[in-house]
Amino acid sequence: MVSVAFSPFPITRLTIRQFARGKSLLVAAGIVFFPVLFAILGLLAPDGLTVRQLRQLLSSVIFLGAFTGTLLPVATLLLASGAFGDELDDRTLSYLTLKPISRLRIVIEKLLGVLIVGILLAWTGILATVGVAAWGRYDAVEDLVWPMLLSTAAGVIGFGSFFLLLSLYIPRALLTGLFYTFVWESALARFLPGIRTISIRHYAQSIFAELADDRRIVLAQQAELRTSVITVVAICVLSIALGTWRLRRMNLE
Repeated sequence: MVSVAFSPFPITRLTIRQFARGKSLLVAAGIVFFPVLFAILGLLAPDGLTVRQLRQLLSSVIFLGAFTGTLLPVATLLLASGAFGDELDDRTLSYLTLKPISRLRIVIEKLLGVLIVGILLAWTGILATVGVAAWGRYDAVEDLVWPMLLSTAAGVIGFGSFFLLLSLYIPRALLTGLFYTFVWESALARFLPGIRTISIRHYAQSIFAELADDRRIVLAQQAELRTSVITVVAICVLSIALGTWRLRRMNLE
C-alpha cells in the first residue's frame, strides 16, 4: 500500500494500461486517423491541388471542419468516460480510495492518463494526415503544423477534463457526452453566437487561428490567444476541483 502511494504516478500508469487493454483506444485511434482518408482523396485529385487549395483542405476542411469540430471531442470522450467508468461499473473504485492517496491526486492522475494517451494519439493522427495530404510539398504547409498540434492539445485538455468530470456525475456519460458533442458543440455552437463563446471547440480552434500564419484562416467571433488559453486552463482546473468534490461525496459501497 505504501509503495503504491509513493511510487511515481501509479494511477496514471494504471489508467494507461486500462486503455491499452480496452477497445476504447482502438476506436479512438480509428477516429483520429479518419482524416487521412480525406487527405488521400485530396492527393488523388485529377489535376492535383494548388498550394492554396492544399492549405484550405488541411486547415478549414479537415482540421477546423472535421477534426476539432467532431472527431477530436468524440475520441477524447471515449477515453475520458472510461477512465473512471470501468471502476464505477465494476464497483472497484472503493478499493482505490482505500489506499493512502488523496481524492485530488486520484482525479489529477486519472486526467493525466487521459491527456497523455489522448494528446499522443491525436498528434499522431494529425501528423499522419498532414504527411499524406502534403506528400512531397511539406514546406507549403509546415507553418500550420505547430498551431494544429497546440490547438489539438488544448482541445484534449478542455474536452478531457470536462468529460472526466461528467463521468463522475452521470452514469451514462458516454451517451450524454455524444449528445453534448453533436448537439451543443457541432450544431448549436456553430450557428448561435452566444453558445459559440462558451464552447470548448471554439477556444481550441481560436488557438489554431491565432497561431496560424495565414490571414485566410478566420473564425467567427474568434477569441484572442490569451483568452483561449486562460479559458481552457480554467475549465481544466474547475473540472478537477468539482471532480475531487464529487469523489469525496460518492457512495462507493
